[in-house]
Amino acid sequence: MIKKAFLLIFAFTTSIAYSQCIDADKIVYGGNFDSHHYTYFCPRYQFSFDGDTSKIWNILDPIDIRKVAKSIFPIKEKVENQIKGYSGESFFSRMKFSSVEIVFPDSIAKFEDRVPGVNMKKCKSKYYFYYTFNPDSLATYNIGLAVDEEGNIVSPFNFPSKGDYQTIDPSLTVCKVIEIAKRINNKILPIEEVKFDYDKKERRFYWLVSQEIKNVKEGINLFNQVVIDAAEPKKQNLRKERLVLYSKK
Repeated sequence: MIKKAFLLIFAFTTSIAYSQCIDADKIVYGGNFDSHHYTYFCPRYQFSFDGDTSKIWNILDPIDIRKVAKSIFPIKEKVENQIKGYSGESFFSRMKFSSVEIVFPDSIAKFEDRVPGVNMKKCKSKYYFYYTFNPDSLATYNIGLAVDEEGNIVSPFNFPSKGDYQTIDPSLTVCKVIEIAKRINNKILPIEEVKFDYDKKERRFYWLVSQEIKNVKEGINLFNQVVIDAAEPKKQNLRKERLVLYSKK
C-alpha cells in the first residue's frame, strides 16, 4: 500500500514538473479541422464516444456515437482504411478519433434558430471526421476529413503520404523542444507559444517555438522563431519574423 502511494505521488510530481516548463495555454494546436467548406452550414449533429447519452439530441454538444453505431461504424472503418492506405500504419498509430459530424437534411426545421443559418447549397459532404495526431502527451495536430455518403474521403489530406512520412522522434517533447530552442538562441525567451505543425511543401512535421513580443507597438514588431524538424531534431532553423500592426485611424 505504501509502495502504491509512493508511485502515485511520484507520478503526480513528475506530471507537475513536466507541465511547469511552459503554461498549458502556450501550447497551441497545429493543423486545422476546417469543416467550414463542407458541413459548417449543414443541419448536422456531432457524435463522439464520450457524448451525451440522453434520448433528446442536442445540436450544440456531441451525442453518444453508439446511438448511430449501425450506420457510422462501417463508414468509420472505411475512412480509417483509406487513411492507412495513404499514410501507413506507423502514422495512423498516433492518430486518435475525436468525433464525427453527420448531416441530416430532413432535420432542417430543428436548426431554424441556429446561427449561422442552414444553407444546403454549402453542404459539400455527408460526414466530417475529426482526428488528432499527438507527438507527445501535450502537443496536438488537428486533422479533419470530409466524407461522402459512400464513405469516400473527398477533402485534401493535410498529412504526409506513406512514402513521405518520417517517424516522429519520440524523445522530442514540448519541454525538450523548448530546451533545444533556448540552446539555439536564448533570445527566444520569453516564449509566446509552442506548436507542432506540418509543412505541406516539404511534407514534414516540425516543432515551432515563437518568442513573445513584450512591448507591442504600431508598425513592425520583430520576434524570433526556432524551427525543429520533428523526425530529425538536428535539422534546426532560427529565423526572424515580424508582426505588423496598423493604426485604427
